[in-house]
Order: sequence, then structure tokens, then C-alpha cells
Amino acid sequence: NNVITVASHLAQILKNNERLKIVLSSHHTLFYNVMGNELKNANKYFLFKTEKKEIYLLKDTGNTPYFYHISMLIELNRAATKGNLYTYHFNMLRNILEKTAYFHGFSNFSDCIRQDNDDPEGTIHTRMINVLNHGGHSIFEPKEMVEDNKKAFVKILDNFTLDYRFNPELFK
Repeated sequence: NNVITVASHLAQILKNNERLKIVLSSHHTLFYNVMGNELKNANKYFLFKTEKKEIYLLKDTGNTPYFYHISMLIELNRAATKGNLYTYHFNMLRNILEKTAYFHGFSNFSDCIRQDNDDPEGTIHTRMINVLNHGGHSIFEPKEMVEDNKKAFVKILDNFTLDYRFNPELFK
């Protein structure tokens, strides 16, 4: 609610002052979507890193906002497929799980994690995500996951993409 209110008020200020030229940058997709809907004539771009990881480009999104969670999911799938999993990938996975939980009306991201038969309380994967999502696992000092964590990560991600179906063409 606060994000929508702030974005709407900011858009009204910008619409009422045509001489004002600004650049807005946000990682928050809801904020981005509200601003995009309010400022229909504004240029909308997405900043992304190329495959070479050395060059940043701006992509014109036109009237279709770029869905950050989709690109995170594609990146996670790519990392899992190649086995290049780092502890910060748990942070990205949690972000996707949170967005999905809120979209589906759940109160906690753990509601989007499939419960295993050997985990009757359904807490093992949630605890793993919580532990590896916080602490000294900075994206500025990435540490490759140990094999057990990689297996658990892939299992959580695979089950998530089976339970919450996305276009399989995204992962080719």
C-alpha cells in the first residue's frame, strides 16, 4: 500500500511539473509498474548485464514492464544447470519465493516450498534458506556452495518451478 501511495504521489508531482526532468531507478517492481502506468509517456528502460558480464545495456521496455523476478529465475536456473551456485543465490531464491507467496496470498515464503516426506514439519528447507540468506554471505564476497547445499538448492528450485509453472521456453 505504501509503495503504491508513494509512487502515485510522485507521479502526480512529476505530471504537474513538465519542466522537471528526472531519472528514477528502482529495484522494486511494484513501484516501477505504478510509475510506468501513471507516467504513460515516459521512457522506460531496464538496465541489465550482457552475457559477457562486462557490459551493461539499457533495454527499452516500452509499455511492458520488465519483470525482475523472471530474470532472477532465469539466472538461478542457469546457475543451477551449470552447477555454478553461490550462497547469494539463496538470497535471490528467497526473493522469488516471497514475491510468489505474496502474489498467491500466503503470509510466508515457506508456503511456496514443497514439504518433503522426511521433513514432517516442513522446516528444513526454510531454515536453510534463512541461514544462507543472511550473515556473512555477501554478494561482494561470493562463496561457492558446498555440494549438499547445491543439491538442496536445486531441489527447492526444481520443485518451485514444477509447482508454480513458468513458460519452459524461458529456460532454454
